[in-house]
Amino acid sequence: MASYDTFVNSLGELREQEELTLLVRDLTPGRHKYCYKQVRALVSSDPKKYPDELQIRYPKGQLAPQVYSIQVLEVVPLIPERYFS
Repeated sequence: MASYDTFVNSLGELREQEELTLLVRDLTPGRHKYCYKQVRALVSSDPKKYPDELQIRYPKGQLAPQVYSIQVLEVVPLIPERYFS
């Protein structure tokens, strides 16, 4: 099970049952802990619905009281491919 966190202004931004594009920080112990990724994902307020854990933070860094679950569908490159050619 992987663990991530993301920053939002309000919990209303996390629409359930819709694909969202989020910037998440990997909290899973290991070499890539604290690395940011832009992902397309499904999010649920039910902590057991999807395989991974998502902690929500507000703009000043405060943790939301509820832990969400997340299923990462795809990692989206932060820099568009057209800039590499």
